[in-house]
Amino acid sequence: MSYVATHMQIMDMRFSGQVSIAEFELWLTQVERLLLKKQHFVLVMHSAVGTTFPEEYRQLQAVWYKTYKQLFFQYCLGLVRIAQDRHDQQRLNSPALHAAWRVPYYVTLNNADALQWAVQRWLCPT
Repeated sequence: MSYVATHMQIMDMRFSGQVSIAEFELWLTQVERLLLKKQHFVLVMHSAVGTTFPEEYRQLQAVWYKTYKQLFFQYCLGLVRIAQDRHDQQRLNSPALHAAWRVPYYVTLNNADALQWAVQRWLCPT
């Protein structure tokens, strides 16, 4: 007999309202913890309609990404974005964003579809 316990790490990050720098930094810290623990994960991201981010969030994310990109490539098994509507889906599904993240990347309109994709990435990461 053999027994294997599989613990999936799917980070379901949901942004809404007016996101503060502190909230954005908390999100980065949560991802950073997994990277430093060398723990694989799949990232699911959703921003509710009307969500706003602080002006400096892109610069903060760029600095963070530059610092952790090698670990991110190694431990992030995939990134799925849940779009708000078809227009948002087109915007998020651009070749530039696929290239920028450099991990398997998927954009959907449906939460159930996003989670199904995330589980599939966890079970079959190659």
